[in-house]
Amino acid sequence: MEWRADMSSHNVLIAISTLSFALMGSAHGDGRTARQMRTMVKAVGLDGKPHLLPLRDARATLLIFILHDCPVCNRYAPEIARIESDYRSKGVDTYVVYEERDLTPAQGMAHAKSYGLTCGLLYDPAHSLAHEAGAVSTPEAVVLSPDRTVIYHGRIDDRFQHFGMANPAPSHRDLRAALDSFLAGNSVAVAETPVVGCAISND
Repeated sequence: MEWRADMSSHNVLIAISTLSFALMGSAHGDGRTARQMRTMVKAVGLDGKPHLLPLRDARATLLIFILHDCPVCNRYAPEIARIESDYRSKGVDTYVVYEERDLTPAQGMAHAKSYGLTCGLLYDPAHSLAHEAGAVSTPEAVVLSPDRTVIYHGRIDDRFQHFGMANPAPSHRDLRAALDSFLAGNSVAVAETPVVGCAISND
């Protein structure tokens, strides 16, 4: 194991988030019922510009919920940047969603620049987007198809088995595997995974 950190200032959890999506009756190839958002969701960028999600002209929309001072989120920043770069040309639009109420847009922009995050940057201090996506912790990923179906919900990979400790490398790259399966026209074998990280506050 590597990397231990004092995470006492964070509400740390391991959780499989409950999605707040309506069940619409369609099914995956393995018999699980697919979930869809009831409506498109309005979101705001750190630059103040509005966004309507998921994007209709993207093959998939990826949301990754973060807290700028969560050690796990910051450790994953290079992989988030790689995923955005690797899948942009494949039609995936990636957004990092900042969840702190006390974070200003300017501070969020500075954090993104410092950690090399060049994807879309959203500002969700009221946690409305997190609520719609069922996200309760960070870094938590949600992949949506253009018709609002939830393709994947959970961790980026399994590098963190316990909070404060990380393996040198992941054995399962769950988010990448889900994106690859969906983009290839196949059903996603593992559509939900537990997230190790920092809790999104309910305040």
